[in-house]
Amino acid sequence: MALVIEKINARDEKNWEVLFDIYYAPLCCYASNYLHDLELSKDIVQETLLNLWVSDYKFDSQKHLTYYLYKAIYNNSLYHLRKTREHVEITDNMDQQLIDDSFSDTVKEELVRRLYEEIQKLPERRRQIMLLSIDGKSGKEIAEMLNISINTVKAVKSKAMDSLRKATKDNPILFFL
Repeated sequence: MALVIEKINARDEKNWEVLFDIYYAPLCCYASNYLHDLELSKDIVQETLLNLWVSDYKFDSQKHLTYYLYKAIYNNSLYHLRKTREHVEITDNMDQQLIDDSFSDTVKEELVRRLYEEIQKLPERRRQIMLLSIDGKSGKEIAEMLNISINTVKAVKSKAMDSLRKATKDNPILFFL
């Protein structure tokens, strides 16, 4: 299922589930670049998404949504750092250094998000196996979890990889993630 901005703006639950699936992991990694705490990063991302859900904010495009989410995570992460004073006080110069240092990380996170978006377009079984593989599950573990043979896992994963290669042929850097 693809992300439909009009349905996101209308707070359609199914589209918000897709939004969550596509953006959650990359946003957590992005926040973790600043917070250096994955659990805290997850909390910040969940809180940001929840606040957006209850707001009446509307988006013009997926690009606008992506920009908004990354900027909100950046701002909420820095706010948390300032509020808790767990780290050295952040000055404007340090803010700029964080922006410069994290640019490549931001690009990487956007590429990961786009890869997850392509995975969401796969048929159910392929998507399920790819997501489990990304989570670090072995072929044997996936086979046991899904009650299928290891050979089925290998075949379905191979088809999923072929589909991803075709989907990312115009942007080959996506495939190297």
